[in-house]
Amino acid sequence: MRASGPQLGWRLLRGRKLTQWVAWLAALGVAVGTAAMLVVLAGFNGLEGMVREAYQGMHAPYTLSPRSGQHAPIDVEALRSLPQVAGVATAVSQKALVRTDERELLVELWGVDSAFAAWSAWSAKMVRGDGDTVEQLDGLYVGTGVAEQLLVSFDLGPDPVELLWPQQGLDDVQRQLSSVRGTFAVHPQIDYSFGLMPADDLRVLRPLADSGSWSYVLVWPRPDDAGEDLRNALEQAAPGWLAERPEEREKAMFQVLRSEGLATAAILGFIVLLASLGLYAASSLIILEKQGQRAMLAALGMPADRIRRAFTWSGIWLSLLGAAGGLLLGGTVVGAQAQWGLLKLGDGYVVDAYPVRWALGQSVAVLGLVVTLGALLSWLAARQASSDTKLLRSA
Repeated sequence: MRASGPQLGWRLLRGRKLTQWVAWLAALGVAVGTAAMLVVLAGFNGLEGMVREAYQGMHAPYTLSPRSGQHAPIDVEALRSLPQVAGVATAVSQKALVRTDERELLVELWGVDSAFAAWSAWSAKMVRGDGDTVEQLDGLYVGTGVAEQLLVSFDLGPDPVELLWPQQGLDDVQRQLSSVRGTFAVHPQIDYSFGLMPADDLRVLRPLADSGSWSYVLVWPRPDDAGEDLRNALEQAAPGWLAERPEEREKAMFQVLRSEGLATAAILGFIVLLASLGLYAASSLIILEKQGQRAMLAALGMPADRIRRAFTWSGIWLSLLGAAGGLLLGGTVVGAQAQWGLLKLGDGYVVDAYPVRWALGQSVAVLGLVVTLGALLSWLAARQASSDTKLLRSA
């Protein structure tokens, strides 16, 4: 009689073979549902991490742009003087129609300073037309997708192109000649729409930006401050400019990923709920089987609420066992996928196997959801456990 609710609940799980089978099958259903939820969430985490890594290589850790207009002056030295900042590069942007003898394409030209080659990951991806690597930007370079669409050829050296953009109106068009010296391959979103050249060379071509204005300022923090959010400090050092991280520059992409993850989690949560309904059935069956024991406990003076609490704990134990089994099963599947890449994506993808990443916070939330649902359904089932001593004959 001195046994606590959890202890009595555990003892109540012992019964006839049929009841035990139903109880353990209910726990197994919860385990499978929990494991499925953990594995799918790990898959979405891995996919988001892969996309984030790809866009971090495409964008600088922080990109500053004018809050109003496309170009504005900025005190670059004020940004460089910040103790958390390791490097700063500037870029002036100009939309241009790039025309060859056979094709034409709208391209965003970036005129960048010398610091861009030292800090940006783009510089490591640049290759001259003859295949040599590029240490310093020395002319016009376009993405591999742009070169492909324009049918750029380096058989005779740098390929000449014509650059066009409006000045004051549609009738006043700036026309300049340039030569494509090489290409770069960063990301399809960049490779098919961007071109790079030194800022001084672009300003000679009379872009729409004033001589003292810039379109973007790229900032790289020091390694010790990489995990710190520097947006407020950067915006204070550059009034009128907006600081953004890669996930904010590509907000639509990350919102889609999160929305798909939440929708999938909601569907899986509903599946876990359906699996947890088996706990209600198992708890109800235990209550029916143990009606004689209930009467005996009531005759010995155990309060009715304590008897119900014991049956509630029997369902909670099943829920805990199912959650623990699901955690073990899900962790095993995720670990095997991360280690050996069991699920392959096939040819044509950036990675060979589907990426996965285990998130401790999500795992705790899933386990909390499973146990909470199990406790709620067990409590509802335990309300059927009456304490009628007339049933003592069946004890």
